[in-house]
Amino acid sequence: MIRSLVIVLFSFCFSVGIYAESNVIEECNQEWVCLIQTKDEDGIQLSIRNHNPNPKVTNSVLLNATFVNFKTDISFPYFVVVKGPEPVYITKFFLEDRTKDAFHSFAFRVRPGDWDSVHDDSVSYLLPFARGIRAKVVQGYNGSVTHFGSFANAIDFGIPVGTPVHAARKGYVMATESKYTEGGFRKDLLSKANFIIIQHEDGTLGNYAHLMKNGVVVKVGDMIEAGQLIGYSGNTGYTQGPHLHFEVHKPNRQLEVTTIPTVFKTQYSERDTLKELFMYWHPRSGIDPIKADILEEDIQICKLNSKKERVQCGETSFRLGDNFLVSLEFVRPGTHRIELDISIEGKAFEAMKLDWVANKNLAIEARYVSITSNPKFTGRWKVRVQINGEEKKILFFDVRP
Repeated sequence: MIRSLVIVLFSFCFSVGIYAESNVIEECNQEWVCLIQTKDEDGIQLSIRNHNPNPKVTNSVLLNATFVNFKTDISFPYFVVVKGPEPVYITKFFLEDRTKDAFHSFAFRVRPGDWDSVHDDSVSYLLPFARGIRAKVVQGYNGSVTHFGSFANAIDFGIPVGTPVHAARKGYVMATESKYTEGGFRKDLLSKANFIIIQHEDGTLGNYAHLMKNGVVVKVGDMIEAGQLIGYSGNTGYTQGPHLHFEVHKPNRQLEVTTIPTVFKTQYSERDTLKELFMYWHPRSGIDPIKADILEEDIQICKLNSKKERVQCGETSFRLGDNFLVSLEFVRPGTHRIELDISIEGKAFEAMKLDWVANKNLAIEARYVSITSNPKFTGRWKVRVQINGEEKKILFFDVRP
C-alpha cells in the first residue's frame, strides 16, 4: 500500500527596511502546488495554486509559516483545498515596523484529493481487473496483516504478476510510480510500491498498488473511463506475495489517508461488499449468480517440486518419483466433506482413499501424493473427487517410468 504522498517544501526569505518595488516570487514543488508571494511596500500577499493546470486537479494543503516583524489575520497551521488552476488567496503579511529587519518562512505539506469531499455512496465500482479473470480476496476489510487503522477499508486481490489492471471508476490520473522492482515483507519497502492514483468526480481517490516495474500504461493528466486498462499487477513494495491492492480514500486534516468502504458489481450482485477468501469476477449475463461453492475448473491436478511447492496445475503427465497435488479452490469458504479415490486403471490395486472435512475458514483445500519409484505404478491414474457426497469431477493423468 502507499503510506504517504506528502510533499514538504521550505521557502526562506529575508527583508530589510521598506520594500522598494513590487515583485512576485513563485516557488513550485514538482507536480503538486506552487506558493506565490507578491511583495509590496506594505508586506507580502500569499497565494497558492496547483502546479498542474488541469481544472480537475484537487490537492489538500497544510501550510505553516514562521515570521518576525509581520502580522496577519489568520493562524497557522492553515488548511486549504486547492481546486483547478486558479490561485487561492491565503492571507497578507503586513510589515509591522519598517525600520526593523523582517523575516518569514513557509512550509507546506500536500496530499492529493479533497479532505472535505463526500464519497458518492451510490457508485458501484467495477472489479479492477479484466473480464474473464477470477480473483480471490486474499485480505479484505479489517485484515489482520495490513488492513487496519487508516487502511481498514482496503482490499487485496490475489492475482499473478502481469495481470491486466483496469480502472474501477472513471477519473483523472493524479499520480503514478513504476520504477520499483523489489517486493517483500520488510518495513523498508513500505514506500516502494509502484502505483496509480486516480481522482474521482467526488474528490476521492482510487489507489491501485504493488504494480510491476514499468507496469503503468497511463500518465498524469489522462482522463480514464471505468473499465479502461491502466497497468499490470506486480509484487513491489511491502507485500507477502503477488497481489493488487485497491482502496478508495481521501485525506484528513492531519494529511493521513482515510479509506472509504465501497461496493462492487460482481457475479453475485450489482452492489456487493467483498469478503475475504471469496472469489470474484465480472458478472456474466445468463450465468451468474452461481449457486455452487466450487467450479469444476477449480478442481485440478498440480505438479510439485522437490520442496513440495506448487509449480504447475492442469498436468496430465508425471514420472515415477514425482509429487502431485489434488487442489480444490472454492468460490467461497465453508465446511465441506471431501473424498478422493485414487486408482490406476487396469491395475488390481486397492484405491487410495483420502477423506477430510474442509476448514470453513479456508478457500483452498489440497492433498499431495508422492508417486513411488516402482514400475508397477506406471499407467493411467484416475482421481475421483466427491464433495459432500456428490461426485464433482474425475481427473486422469499418465505416469511414465
